[in-house]
Amino acid sequence: MGKQDGSGRELNAYEKVLAEDCRVMREMFRVRIGGAHAGLVTAVFIVVLFAAIGGTVWALIVGGAVAFWFTNALIAVVGGGRRGWAAVKRAYVLTFGWAGWL
Repeated sequence: MGKQDGSGRELNAYEKVLAEDCRVMREMFRVRIGGAHAGLVTAVFIVVLFAAIGGTVWALIVGGAVAFWFTNALIAVVGGGRRGWAAVKRAYVLTFGWAGWL
């Protein structure tokens, strides 16, 4: 017997393919905490590089942009219902998790 949706009926061929495609896309775009750590290290390296080459002002601009992104992610996560460390962890992954795709 095939998979069933909430109404108790069996999925047709189109729905099975669509469900499999959705599963593959979720797995492909999944971000993990390890990727977020790598993203944080990369962001810190870039800020230090801007400080060394462009001076303190550019480092503050780039660092401020990253902090702004994290703050907005945290506001969005808290607005979505998460609280405490779970919200901070989710915002951290949303801010720096892009490095897992490199």
